[in-house]
Amino acid sequence: MSANKNLVVYAFPHAGASAGIYRPFCQLHQNSGTALLHPVEIPGRGVLGREPEVTCLHTLAEKLADTLFSDFQQKQQQGIQCWATFGHSFGGVLSIAVTDVMHKKYGLKPVYSMVSGSVPPGEQGIDDLHLWSDESLLQKMREDQGTPNTVLNEPALARRYVAQLRSDFLVRSQFPSLRDLRVAQPLLLVAASDDPHVTEEQLQKWQQHTSDRTSMIRVDGDHFAVYRHWSVIQQAIDTEASLRLAVENRMDSWSVFQ
Repeated sequence: MSANKNLVVYAFPHAGASAGIYRPFCQLHQNSGTALLHPVEIPGRGVLGREPEVTCLHTLAEKLADTLFSDFQQKQQQGIQCWATFGHSFGGVLSIAVTDVMHKKYGLKPVYSMVSGSVPPGEQGIDDLHLWSDESLLQKMREDQGTPNTVLNEPALARRYVAQLRSDFLVRSQFPSLRDLRVAQPLLLVAASDDPHVTEEQLQKWQQHTSDRTSMIRVDGDHFAVYRHWSVIQQAIDTEASLRLAVENRMDSWSVFQ
C-alpha cells in the first residue's frame, strides 16, 4: 500500500463533519503522488459513532494525539517515516493542538501542517454558538452551504449533524485557551477568495503560532471552496513533501508558495 509513499497526511474535518468528508480524496492520493491521506475520525461520529463524544478541547487533543501516535507507528512499519496534518476551519485549530500534544508527549513533530480557512487561536473571539437552538444551527448550516441538502432535508440525518455541530462548537468555544500555542513546524495556509468567515489577514496571524515559516495558497470561492479545489491541495501536499526532501539534501533554499 505504501511502497511509493514517504508521507502520511492526517486530515481533520471541519465543524459538524466526520472523517467521511475526505473519503472521496483518499483514492486520489493512493493512486498518485508521494503522500497518503488519512482522515481523522472524531469520537462519537462516523466509524467511532458508538464512542462517547469528547467536548473538552484538551482531552480531545490528547485522545487524538494518542490515536495518531498509534497509527503512525503502524505506518512506520509500512515504510512511511514522515507525517503532516491538514485541517479545515475548526479542524485547522484542532489539528495544530494535536500536533502540539504529539510533540510534547511523544517527541514527534510533523514536517508541516496545512491550515485551511481557519481563524488562529489568538484571533478567536468568545461565542455561544453551542447554545443556539437546533433550528438556528440548522439554518446556519444551510447558509454556510457546507452540508448537502440531501442531509439537511432528512430530519433524522439533520438532527445527527446538528448534534455534531453543537459538540464541535462547544470545543471551539475553548480555542481562546490556545492563544499562547506555538508549534515548531512550518505552516502552509489556505485562503479562499470569498470566504465570509476568515480573511487572509486573519490567516496571516498564524505566523504568531509557529517558530518556523508560513506560506500561502489561494483558491477561488467561499469557505468550503477548498474541497472543490482538492487537486490544488494534493499538488501542494506533494510539493511540501519535495520541500522536506530538499531540506534533507541540504539545499540552501526552496520556495514553495509565498
